[in-house]
Amino acid sequence: MNNYIIVGNDKITLEEKIKELNKDNSSEIVYYDLLETSIERLIEDLDTINFLTTSKIIVGTNAVFLSSDKTKNDYNVELLEKYLDNPNKDNYLILVCDSLDKRKKIVSSVISKCTVIEEDINIDSIIKRVLSDYKMDNRSIALLKEYCSNNNEKIINELEKIKLYKQDDKTITIEDVKLLVKEDIDDNIFHFVDSILDGNKEYAFKMYHNFLLNGETVVKMIALITNKIRLIYQVKTLSNYTDKDISKMLGVHEYPVKLAREKGYKYTNNKLLEDLYKLAELDLNIKSGESTGEVEFETLLAML
Repeated sequence: MNNYIIVGNDKITLEEKIKELNKDNSSEIVYYDLLETSIERLIEDLDTINFLTTSKIIVGTNAVFLSSDKTKNDYNVELLEKYLDNPNKDNYLILVCDSLDKRKKIVSSVISKCTVIEEDINIDSIIKRVLSDYKMDNRSIALLKEYCSNNNEKIINELEKIKLYKQDDKTITIEDVKLLVKEDIDDNIFHFVDSILDGNKEYAFKMYHNFLLNGETVVKMIALITNKIRLIYQVKTLSNYTDKDISKMLGVHEYPVKLAREKGYKYTNNKLLEDLYKLAELDLNIKSGESTGEVEFETLLAML
């Protein structure tokens, strides 16, 4: 079968599928953003005879007509169904969407004629291949994945950057990861929230001052902490559902949902709601000009 649907935004999964289909590098690869390009144009390209290459890999991103997205657009889905009934055997079609709304007639029709890829690629196998002529122990790899919040694209990008730095001795250590991979506040906010909720004041203040030195604002920190505590509360409330189901319901990646579930066992709903109220009150005071934020935020850190 030459037709595929990739569910999710993992670019590494898409890249790996393209590499698999284009092993001999003989295919032309064409991308169409289906929010900007019509299905008619994509089908026309699929049906066009190939002159300079043996095959084409046509990628249609933002195939929102397959999801529950309410974006208004006139998609000629009948033409897509007609093409899939008799596809060009020389070419490949890959449609990419955030999710599949299986209640839609078009989805039922299309998935019966395509190979559906719903799981992210095995990042460990990709890391192993990227590190083919380098040494990097499991602890260092685990730290890299943690720093990158298990974002596959970021992991590979950061790994390529580290490889350039270590191309002489070809041995990557934990120290190299700490030195070269920037800890973004959003990547590490769960650690910050953990230290706050666990009462680890020393670590919380250390992270807080590091964020300030990196140019982060109190307002941003309040917003991020609020979002994470709210996510923990929401996941606790929806604990009877799977991480994948909660991810779809809340519109967030599955990894933060998994972390939120793990953190949620440690705190009561009342504790989470109390902290959300305190953060909302401080945020309002700062934005209304009643407070500059830093002193009050440090006081709040001490009290949470």
